[in-house]
Amino acid sequence: MNPGSIIKLSSRAGRFKKKLVSDDELKLESPKIEARLAPILELYRQKIISDAELTSLYVIVYLSTRFPGTWLGAKRPNLKIAHELNFPLKNIPLPLEENIKRRLPETIGELFNQFALRSTPEAVNRSLLSWSKGRYPLVLMFHIPQPAEVLAQQKVGKRCVTVVKTGLDKFVLGERDPLSFTMHDLIHADHFYHDNECYEGQISLYWFLDHCLSQGLFTELITHPDFKWELEYLISDMNAYAIHALKCLKAALIHYHPEKEKYFATWVSQLGVAQETFLRLGTKDYVPEKEDSILLLALKGFRQ
Repeated sequence: MNPGSIIKLSSRAGRFKKKLVSDDELKLESPKIEARLAPILELYRQKIISDAELTSLYVIVYLSTRFPGTWLGAKRPNLKIAHELNFPLKNIPLPLEENIKRRLPETIGELFNQFALRSTPEAVNRSLLSWSKGRYPLVLMFHIPQPAEVLAQQKVGKRCVTVVKTGLDKFVLGERDPLSFTMHDLIHADHFYHDNECYEGQISLYWFLDHCLSQGLFTELITHPDFKWELEYLISDMNAYAIHALKCLKAALIHYHPEKEKYFATWVSQLGVAQETFLRLGTKDYVPEKEDSILLLALKGFRQ
């Protein structure tokens, strides 16, 4: 069974505000955005700028178009993140206001290290800086990946960042404007890599979900549209403690199957590991202090 054939495109939902502009504003700004992106994409095509530099400039293009003269916020304590965002800001092919030009530092990296940017969480800055140096192993994409593609990346510790180049007058997947979509990926990347005590458990979870898909363990439910949505969310967009994710998976397996707990017990029996602990998960008899470690070890057994 090919996992990619049974799961629809990822919704990539999350807490970050989905629509940063209205539908009308999106349509009005898109021709200007496309024109301003063109020379930057050419720099990328010529390999003059890196993946992280392109994405950084993508953010700057949107912010400078939406908030002319006010997108560059106050200086803040330097993040002091080593980086390779070395492209000189004086060379960016963008029409910028004089008050902005006077305040610009020399490089893209200095900008994201030293300044707050309007409507931009610090996690975006940290991801771009860390990505440029290779500390965050991100993969730049110009398409919306299938959840199976995201899963294949995440189980080896990578994450994708999508930069939308065409159709900028439409909400991506009907939900997010292009800037919000890219920022969402960068924010999730930061949550995944930065000071994340759950990282190893999350990697194990992705291997476990990959095993379940490859062995056809979701066959009885995969045609249920709501279960598919829950599963794809777990695969491609749930950035959480692995045990919490397992609770969500158990709830979905029970909720969407007519035989409820009986079906879940049968499903668990196919795993061959920690069966009793899986069955107690989420019940009053489950003891997190003792049993979380059992499930995390069981998940680790699926890693290759």
